[in-house]
Amino acid sequence: VMSLTLVPGLKEQLPMMLDQLERCQKALSEFLEQKRAAFPRFYFIGDDDLLEILGQARNPIVIQAHLKKLFAAINKVGFGADMKTITAIKSQQGETVELLKAVTATDAVENWLSDLATQMKATLAEMLHSCLAKFDLRMWPSQILTLSENLSFSQQCEQAIAQGSLDNLISSLNQRLEQYVSIPTTGDIVLSLKLKSLIFDLIHSIEVAQGCKADPQAG
Repeated sequence: VMSLTLVPGLKEQLPMMLDQLERCQKALSEFLEQKRAAFPRFYFIGDDDLLEILGQARNPIVIQAHLKKLFAAINKVGFGADMKTITAIKSQQGETVELLKAVTATDAVENWLSDLATQMKATLAEMLHSCLAKFDLRMWPSQILTLSENLSFSQQCEQAIAQGSLDNLISSLNQRLEQYVSIPTTGDIVLSLKLKSLIFDLIHSIEVAQGCKADPQAG
């Protein structure tokens, strides 16, 4: 510190250097805000993480480490042969969802991450439509299976209330519960998680149907 006092003109230079630093910080903050405005999920991460993402825009392998902060259910992604296109999303438990359309990493990281979010939603929407037509535990991801079951239950419950057949619905739900409980899951973590989620929701659906039967006004 004492040696710095010997630098000629330092006292006059310090205010100018401080002003330049503040200008740089302001410009950087404005730049990061523009990126966050373009892709609001960037608000979920700090400036350091965002700068690393922007600096590695064309390298999705590096950005992959930050995906779990941007997308709640995505732990990793699957890549095409060129390692520049994203073809699938993967959960922490190992569940994999193949995207309907691959997403290519470009210099504008906020754009291709937005494309990833769009493809994720489009893929899940298409899967839900297909699952409603053909329910298959091993074919569809857990989120789609549980949503499909909840949609089906809502429709069936409304019909049962209108037709006065809640007893039949409750019996059908209990049979499905027995079926789920009897499925072996040894060594299959993903299937086990799917069944746990379905069983939990199904028990709730049975309670709702029983509540509607006990108190028709509540239904």
